[in-house]
Amino acid sequence: MREIVLKYVLQNAIFYSGKADSGAVLGKVMAGEPALRKKVQEVRKEIEQAVKQINSISPEQQKVWLETLAPELLKKPSKSQEGLPDLPGARTGRVVTRFAPSPTGPLNISHVLRAVMINYLYAKKYRGKFILRFEDTDSSKVSKEYYDMIKEDLKSIGVKPGLTVIQSCRMERYYLFAARLIRKRRIFACFCSAEKFREFSKKKRPCPDERATAQKNLKVWKDALAGKHKEGEVVFRFRTSMREPNPALRNPAVFRISEEKHPLQGKKYMVWPLYNYANVIDDHELGVTHVFRGKEHEHNTAIQKKIYDALGWKTPTVLNFGMIYLPGEKLHTRDIKEWIAQKKVSGWDDPKLHTVRALVRRGFLPDMFRQLAENTGLSKNDIRLGWENIEGINRKIIDPLANRYMVVKEPVRISVRSSPRIKVVEEPLHPDFPERGKKKIPVNLESIWISGEDFSNLDDRVFRLKGLGNIHLKGKEGYYTGNEIVRDMQKIQWVSEPNVTVRIVTPEKIIKGIGEPNLAKLKPGTLIQMERVGFGRMDKVENGLVTIFFAHK
Repeated sequence: MREIVLKYVLQNAIFYSGKADSGAVLGKVMAGEPALRKKVQEVRKEIEQAVKQINSISPEQQKVWLETLAPELLKKPSKSQEGLPDLPGARTGRVVTRFAPSPTGPLNISHVLRAVMINYLYAKKYRGKFILRFEDTDSSKVSKEYYDMIKEDLKSIGVKPGLTVIQSCRMERYYLFAARLIRKRRIFACFCSAEKFREFSKKKRPCPDERATAQKNLKVWKDALAGKHKEGEVVFRFRTSMREPNPALRNPAVFRISEEKHPLQGKKYMVWPLYNYANVIDDHELGVTHVFRGKEHEHNTAIQKKIYDALGWKTPTVLNFGMIYLPGEKLHTRDIKEWIAQKKVSGWDDPKLHTVRALVRRGFLPDMFRQLAENTGLSKNDIRLGWENIEGINRKIIDPLANRYMVVKEPVRISVRSSPRIKVVEEPLHPDFPERGKKKIPVNLESIWISGEDFSNLDDRVFRLKGLGNIHLKGKEGYYTGNEIVRDMQKIQWVSEPNVTVRIVTPEKIIKGIGEPNLAKLKPGTLIQMERVGFGRMDKVENGLVTIFFAHK
């Protein structure tokens, strides 16, 4: 086992920046070594020990070791194995990518599948650097609490930035290059109203302010920095040509004045860079080599290319992708904020939402986000995902991890007659992993609870109470008929006494029921499978009430 684990840990470390990831290795071992699937706990411990050892040595030593142990694993996985195509112009150790959210709310699944995971996975694939960069130069939209929320969301899905940057802390750098471009007459102060500038643009005519000298524009710039101009009075534009075929490229604005108080900087700055300008300065100074963005941003790429050229800088490689659509109502951040204010949802982690924190709270795992991102890839075509795709991937990952427990919805009480005197039964925690041990379930034959749905379909039928025995039900009395396991006999879950009250929180509703008392011993965050109900995550145990957030069937 140790040799098998070592080769997978070494391979993972070599392909991903010299640092192996325990979760990813476990998935590889389980997929590639069927004989070890019944020893998951032992394998997990072996992986953790191996990861510590392998991560403490250099990439060169890792490579030499794997060459000795399993040289065939040094070959880079093909696209079909890895899920992501090779990057144009990528060099090992030189790839730098970035995820650049605006702190206007926590992350949702659409952010993660493209903007986060594609950038993160490519940085890992080429042993490069993944940067988290907060784009927070629009004071009217950003809020302080969302910086930490976004960091928490990334951590919850296993994404670790190599560097975190906040744009509002880089204002002096933006000013430095702005002054340079003003002197070169590539940025000018424009006093036109928005309506007037649109009129000039429509007629493809330059506005009068374009004729101002560099010295005059520098004076306006310094006056603006000193607070001598009010919001809306002047904007600073990047000079292109008002005859550009694409209206978006006609003298785009690159700085504006805002008197709004910034959550981090307060009133320290009034002149703020706009998206395209700040992106160029940051991507260049941070050494970003590859930029992944939605195809709807292609005009932004064109604007940024002109700014790069004006500064004499090389542009990064830009790759565009299509949108990802999920079934159901599309909720924007502003919609969710309204829902929270109106108490239609309990918060950003309410199970009705597609936020990362809501999905993680329900039991969706980091590897699900990774695999789904690899599956959707970088296609320019829009992709429509069904929840069956998302749940199917998560089901394969969660199934070997989640122990089994019995929960009964809409419970109906029956009694069992003519049965051997049974006070407790033992059931494996997971049928595929006997080494995890067994749990004890108390039995009171006068009080056996089954689900209302099962009760309505089983009258005068013989079925099996899982782990207890075969029963012939007549009304609310069941008669014991033996303990032989019959292949086609229906097997149902049950709960006896003592038991615990269970509250299952689903996206649609809250389901009440009862469960076996072992549930009350589990820690919050524990993944479970409720027999014949579905997978979920323990949320809390409070005053005998067990709350479980439902993931999926």
